[in-house]
Amino acid sequence: MTSNSGPKARWTKDKAGAIMAATTGFFFTLGPARETTKQLTQEYPYTAGSLVSLAVAVLAYWIGLRVMKKLP
Repeated sequence: MTSNSGPKARWTKDKAGAIMAATTGFFFTLGPARETTKQLTQEYPYTAGSLVSLAVAVLAYWIGLRVMKKLP
């Protein structure tokens, strides 16, 4: 009886590219989002800015995954 002990690839180029796009989107929008929420609301500007940056990161991950799947 043989076992299938080959390595299981969990990270592909698609996921790696999408994670990089999400991380970049999060950190690039974090500063401007915090400054904007500080001016708009006085309560919880860091939480609101982080949530906005998280939304951008999720969108960037989704777009990055779609784009990376089309590449050879």
